[in-house]
Formats: sequence, structure tokens, C-alpha cells
Amino acid sequence: MTRRNDFPTQAIGLQTASIAFETGWRPGTGFQLIQCGNRNTVQRIGRKFFGLFEARCLSTHGFTLVEMIGVLAIIAILASLIAPNVINQLAAAKRDAEDEQLATIARGIELYLRQTRSFPATLTALSPDYVATALGQLTTNPNGFLRYYFVQPNISGFTNAAGLSTTALADARFMVITHLSQNVNPSITTDADFETWWNTDETGTPDLKIHRRHVGHLFHLLSLSANGAGGSYAVDGSPTNSGGGTLLPHSRYHFSGTTVSLDEANTFSVPETQFTLTTEAGFQFDPDCAAGSQWRINSSGCYSP
Repeated sequence: MTRRNDFPTQAIGLQTASIAFETGWRPGTGFQLIQCGNRNTVQRIGRKFFGLFEARCLSTHGFTLVEMIGVLAIIAILASLIAPNVINQLAAAKRDAEDEQLATIARGIELYLRQTRSFPATLTALSPDYVATALGQLTTNPNGFLRYYFVQPNISGFTNAAGLSTTALADARFMVITHLSQNVNPSITTDADFETWWNTDETGTPDLKIHRRHVGHLFHLLSLSANGAGGSYAVDGSPTNSGGGTLLPHSRYHFSGTTVSLDEANTFSVPETQFTLTTEAGFQFDPDCAAGSQWRINSSGCYSP
């Protein structure tokens, strides 16, 4: 009487089994791996494998050597079909996550602009108040490669007190650049350099990520002029005095929320009018108007203070 899993002593031999699966392989021929883009093929091979595996697990004899070789071959085929897809999906997920992280950084930069009315000098200025991320995670991507931040060089010396000219408003832009496979080390020091990167088509290089943002919508036009000698004003706390002469016209774009102060004295001191810039605004100094009302809204006459 034999026990379970005992082999008969009369004859112990290798049993062959035909393991047919859709790979183009047949007994007596060389094994050929055929690339398959059809998900159904993976499912059919899987059913063959699990059917054979279940049958042998319930058998009293277990696997033969040939069957084991077949099982290993099936596993290899399944791995070759599935692994590239898994790798590609993981890479795509990392790219999508980096796109979102760059968008988060850009929103942090915009928040910084709104609150400080200036461009951050580096990405490190954003942590933790504007982007709730540790410094190391802010300046490098998850693969360990650097992120780079650039403001359009034409406005690199921007101060809100001076503002932007009408033509320079188009340059109110910044970029955040990174690469998931290497440090790209972009050199951007001129307008031409910036425009080259701004116009780069990165679709052919999926690991290259460029987030572009124009922030011209954060600015409003302020127009100040004089119809005669005298007056002074301050923009964002920075005064401009007439010194008894005629003020030069001021037509510049400043960040929304900028404080504008208008003083009738030749040297700025205590303003008669003060407001926060929330939309386009224009005033003219007119010494012929009554004291207390010499700064008047453009295209309006003198009014009583």
C-alpha cells in the first residue's frame, strides 16, 4: 500500500505533458516569444497556468520536470508581458504627480506675489508659508533632481514702487523647470534664453517638465500727471517729490493692493488722498483747484474738499 505522494517503485519516469499556450511554441520546435499587445492573451495564458497549477496541486504525483519547465516558461512570459506595462504606468504616475507639484509651487509663487508684491528670489522663500513643503522636497523632485525657477530677465530688477511699463507687462512671467531623469541645468540670463525655454515643446521628452505662468492679471494701471507746478505722491511707500516743479507723468502697472498716497505739498509728508489700487486708476495734480482737492480724478474738474 502506498502512501500519499509516494512514487511507484516499478517505474519512475519523466512524464511529458503538452502545454499549449498562445506563444507560437509547439513540441519539437524552438521556443519563440511573441510580443503581445492584447490583454486577452495574458488572460488566456494565465488561465492555462492556473488550471495546470490547480490540477497538479490536487494530484498525488505533483509536477513533472517538463511541466515545471512549462510553468516557469509561462511565468517568464507573463512577466515579460506585464512588467513593461507596470513600469510605464509607474513612470506616467510619477510624471503626473510632478505636473501637479509644479502647479502647486506656481500657486505658491502667485500667493507670494499677492502678499508681498514682489517676486521670490528663490524657491526656498516659499517654504513653509506659501508652499507647505519641506525645503528639500521643494527644490528637488521625487527622483532627486533639481527644480529651477526663473523670472523673465527683462523684469529681473522689478520693484512694485517703480512698477512695470505698458510694454513690460507682457514680461510678467515665470517658469519652474525640472527633469525626472537628470539635472537639466538651464542657463537663462537673457530674454532670448527665456523665450527659448518658454516655447520649448517637451511632449517629445516626457521626463522634462516646464510649468509656465503669466501673472499680468495681478497688476493694475496707475496714471498720475500734473496740470501745473507742485504736489507729490508715494507709491507703495516710495515718495516722488515735485520740489516746486511740475511732476513728470507716471503711467505704470503695479500689483493689486498697492497703497497710493497723494500729497499737495511739494515734498511728500501727509497725504490728502490715499487709496488701495484694486482697479485701473488715474489722478492729476491741478494747483488751480482749491486746497485739499488739488489732486483730482482724471477727466474731472475741481471739486470741493
